[in-house]
Amino acid sequence: MPKGKVLVVDDSMLSRVFCKDILMEEGYEVKTASTGIDALEMIEHDNFDLVVSDLVMPDINGDEVLKRAKQIQATTSFIIMTAYASIDTAIECLKSGASDYLTKPLNPEEFKILVNRTIEQKRLFEENIGLKRLLKLYEVSRLISSCLDYDRFYEIALHSLLQVPGGSIGFSVFSPKEGSPLILMAWRGTSRESTAKEMAGNLIKSYLSGPNIITEVTFIPEPEDIFGKGPLLIIPVKSKGEISGYVAIFKSPGDQYTDSDIENASFISEQASLTLDNVHLYNHAKDLIYIDELTRLHNVRYMEEALPNEIKRAKRFNLNLSLLFIDIDLFKAINDNYGHNIGNKVLFEVAHLLKKSVRDIDIVIRYGGDEFTIILIETPPTGAMIIADRIRVSIEGRNFLSEEGMAIKLTATLGIASFPEHAMDKETLTLLADKAMYKGKAASRNVVNIATKCDQPLNANL
Repeated sequence: MPKGKVLVVDDSMLSRVFCKDILMEEGYEVKTASTGIDALEMIEHDNFDLVVSDLVMPDINGDEVLKRAKQIQATTSFIIMTAYASIDTAIECLKSGASDYLTKPLNPEEFKILVNRTIEQKRLFEENIGLKRLLKLYEVSRLISSCLDYDRFYEIALHSLLQVPGGSIGFSVFSPKEGSPLILMAWRGTSRESTAKEMAGNLIKSYLSGPNIITEVTFIPEPEDIFGKGPLLIIPVKSKGEISGYVAIFKSPGDQYTDSDIENASFISEQASLTLDNVHLYNHAKDLIYIDELTRLHNVRYMEEALPNEIKRAKRFNLNLSLLFIDIDLFKAINDNYGHNIGNKVLFEVAHLLKKSVRDIDIVIRYGGDEFTIILIETPPTGAMIIADRIRVSIEGRNFLSEEGMAIKLTATLGIASFPEHAMDKETLTLLADKAMYKGKAASRNVVNIATKCDQPLNANL
């Protein structure tokens, strides 16, 4: 009988064979995968005692495999291998649930000792039912507490409760904003979103609406026939002490939830609530980094990340992209004549007008001072010209601060550069849009000017 089942994940065939040979000599059953995606599919359909994964791989990295695998089975042990290890990468992997890490090239004796020790520790825990329960709770809690992303939180909360206390089908419903209705955020056990939405709607209608709000873990042995499933646990998740959403998990017909299951669900509910508060705090802090405080638009720091990503997406799918630079003409006179407080109010109103002038998918940014940029997604130069002139006319025709009894008049000059017509990279695209805008200001102001081939720098990446 094998000492345990191990999955080796590495894009290097040499490394896979090396690890497999050593582990088979030690008496382990070994399977291998060359990509992170293949590994996750194998983990989904098989029970491994240990996964030994390379950190850097071509599709998804080992740390992402670790995080996703822990959602599938929290107690699976992990050892991360890397040729580029640092204290930071090691700490991140350990925080995400890895048992240990090894640096490449592997030392065969060190590899054997670490694998044997990891498997033995896992077996000792599993032989003691109480320790096994505590280990699973610990692993699930660590998985939840490491999450700082909203979408991932909804998935992890559901997957954790499907492991402890366990279930065959589940879904999570949350209010995306305070006071908004509950909506389906994640589901598992049914492949069809329409089925999950129907079940979530039935749950909300039957148990989560009306005056009797569920505030603690609730066991329903025989849920209404509309579900057609087995026993149901409803687990609330709070934020700042108020109910933010619920996770519902179903056992298979004929199974039951025990008092211990309910106790475990209550523990995870508390951990999930603490984590959701941390997610709120983290995302608020992130907003402070990427949001301009005055206008509530994205700031130039956000543009530095968003524009390269959008260019990369445009290249991959053969799409267009346009960048607008907008400068309010002679804005210094507004500050000089009315004061900076009025000037700030005008900029806020300009920002609101710009947001209304484009689609939700377009990205409006305060570049600095009285300059703004807009990333027009999937927009060629002709479309950008139409949008830019519409913005110019809107600014020219508006009486700013009219609600305060004022009628401040403004004009704006706009510059346009487009991918792939004018530039293929962020730096050149930004330079050309800015240059086009300043050409318009030098000529007459209150115009739209588009980049030309002759504006391109000699070293442009074309």
